Amino acid sequence: MKHINTSTIAVIILYITLVCCNNNVIQTTHALEATFTPNPEDSIENGGDGGPLPVSMQQRKQLLELEAAIINSQDPAATLNHVAQQNNMSQEELAGMLERNHKDLQESGQLEGMMGEVNASLAAQQQGGGSRSMAGSLPRRIISLVTSIIMALIRTASVQISKNPKQSTLLLILLTATLLSIYNAPKNGIVISSGVFPPFCRGHTTLLEPPIDYLERYSVQSYERNGGWISSLPEATNKKKKKKSKSNKQVGGVGMTSSLDIDTSNVEEGEVTVNTNRRVDGYTLITTASTLLTIAETDEEDEELQLEEIDCMHESIKAIIEERKFTEFIPGKDARSLKFRSFLIEDDMSEGAIFSMKLLGDFGRYGIQPLCISYEIDNDDDSDEEEESTSSPMTHCVAFHTLTGGHFDGELQFLVQETTEGDGISVTLAIPKGGRAPSTRLAESMVSSLTSSIAESALIRTKQTLARRSQSKSYRTQATSRAKKKRHMRFEQEKLQEEMAAERKRKWKRNNKDVGRYRPTGCRGPSGGPKFGF
Repeated sequence: MKHINTSTIAVIILYITLVCCNNNVIQTTHALEATFTPNPEDSIENGGDGGPLPVSMQQRKQLLELEAAIINSQDPAATLNHVAQQNNMSQEELAGMLERNHKDLQESGQLEGMMGEVNASLAAQQQGGGSRSMAGSLPRRIISLVTSIIMALIRTASVQISKNPKQSTLLLILLTATLLSIYNAPKNGIVISSGVFPPFCRGHTTLLEPPIDYLERYSVQSYERNGGWISSLPEATNKKKKKKSKSNKQVGGVGMTSSLDIDTSNVEEGEVTVNTNRRVDGYTLITTASTLLTIAETDEEDEELQLEEIDCMHESIKAIIEERKFTEFIPGKDARSLKFRSFLIEDDMSEGAIFSMKLLGDFGRYGIQPLCISYEIDNDDDSDEEEESTSSPMTHCVAFHTLTGGHFDGELQFLVQETTEGDGISVTLAIPKGGRAPSTRLAESMVSSLTSSIAESALIRTKQTLARRSQSKSYRTQATSRAKKKRHMRFEQEKLQEEMAAERKRKWKRNNKDVGRYRPTGCRGPSGGPKFGF
């Protein structure tokens, strides 16, 4: 094989044209153009072998494409003549060059591979005519634009990484952290600590406000992982209340708040009073928030209405305690920072709860505190069962103690007690000695927010219940009035009809000569038969 040099041959440029005819329809799919400068000494007429072949394999491949295009064209002879004229060659010279290229590639073992590439290229070009309209569609253009933008960003990033590796690594870490935060924020509020390192992490903490579903799911998973509830309270101890008293009070352990004496003597109506005591024997901290609910006074002196309002108030407070809706109406800026959710484990029918609050967690973020019910007392139900007098005060109390994995160790008590002035609501947080205690400011904010929410929920629910009952009474009164009016109108119509019938009968008997033979209906009655009257 002879190699081409710059003095004898130029670069071949191919524009392939295929002409297909079907039922007198000609479709142009390719354009063929080739430029070639032959060496006169290599011509067949001068005794040469047709000249050398190109050294570039890409140009050799283009010769194969030209050969395949000529063979697959509608008129191979005309196509061969056209290409030869474009390059100032004869048909024999062009055909000889294509044949020598074919044989040379076959001898070198490269023919099969190149022919496969050429056939695939031709097939793609033939299909391009049918898919050209789809390629120009709007979705494909958008995909192409997005792909090009992504590739450009990748290239730019690779260049920046190669130039500034440290800055690029830091930027990549920040970008990854941002994407993970966007993904985890709506799911769990971005957990930043789980309490596994006590010196640095006190308990489960989230950076943002945790969803309420995540709180319940976390508590249930902790229950399943530990095989039950694990209390975080210190061991219980018994201490005498007074020197002369033989009864003891429990300090620490589950149910310790049941022996506390909550002082609500200075509670005022409509205001939340907070008392904090750190001097109680056996306790590190006792914080109580109390308020008083009363029925608004009206000018109407109706005892039944007042009794009904009081009953509605009692039912509303009792329903709130039973449904554990303690954080429905958190006032002010703390509206989204405090959440409480109670749930029931169906396996052993044990009640658990979860509590989250801002500033309770590590680094001043949202702290999650798991809880479990300690006890529940309802004197109102007991009095009904024992058939006591209705003047006995209503008392409803429920308490929850802390579990492991939280931020403090204590018991949270919710108490509703009926007094002569109204219904007293109090929330108490008791921390025994040896247990972790939150700051005084945080404890006071916790119990005052819960007390305000319960009071507001009770008032709103009472107003809703009274409004529904009032509407129901009004509807019943209107319905009774309409029914009475309809019955009166029906009676009057029936009375008029009876009077008209009697008048017609009287006139008929007076004016009819055959009154004994014919009936008012027109049917002749049998002689001596029974008399049918109205």
